[in-house]
Amino acid sequence: MVALAFAVLVLGAATTASARPKKQSAEHTATTTTNCHGTPLIMQGMDCPTRPVRAAEQQQQEQQQEQQQEQQEQQQEQQQEQQQEQQQATKRAERPRLTARGSSGAYIAPLQRTPSLSLPQPSAAPYIPPPVNNPSAQINQLNHSFPLNGGLGNNPTNRDAYIRYNLTR
Repeated sequence: MVALAFAVLVLGAATTASARPKKQSAEHTATTTTNCHGTPLIMQGMDCPTRPVRAAEQQQQEQQQEQQQEQQEQQQEQQQEQQQEQQQATKRAERPRLTARGSSGAYIAPLQRTPSLSLPQPSAAPYIPPPVNNPSAQINQLNHSFPLNGGLGNNPTNRDAYIRYNLTR
């Protein structure tokens, strides 16, 4: 019985809730957040700013000041341009700088000069390898030179001593 009463109560509340008119959401209401000249509504107690009686004179003065500032800026720009031109005239011409892109960087090929026709080209000579430091060949050469050079100057008269002495030189 209690369950039945509870079910009727829940069903009655659902029907009255669906019969109510829906409230308008904030999206549909078009309320202004600012009033005169962009003053927020939070500042409603404050008066809207108005221009003083001499507004036309102030505008003219502001325009004149702006024109003077513009003229001064133009003069400064002209002076800077003249200084830059003078600096560029005294400097050497700068080469364009290339920025490296990627891992390889920029490759600039060297200038190729035309060969001079007045200089004769050297002829190709056969390759002569340097003498090999071969102890057995050197000992053989010292054996053959011993009869002619043995005992002359500081050379020893003994063949073995002659070979040892000249092999270490």
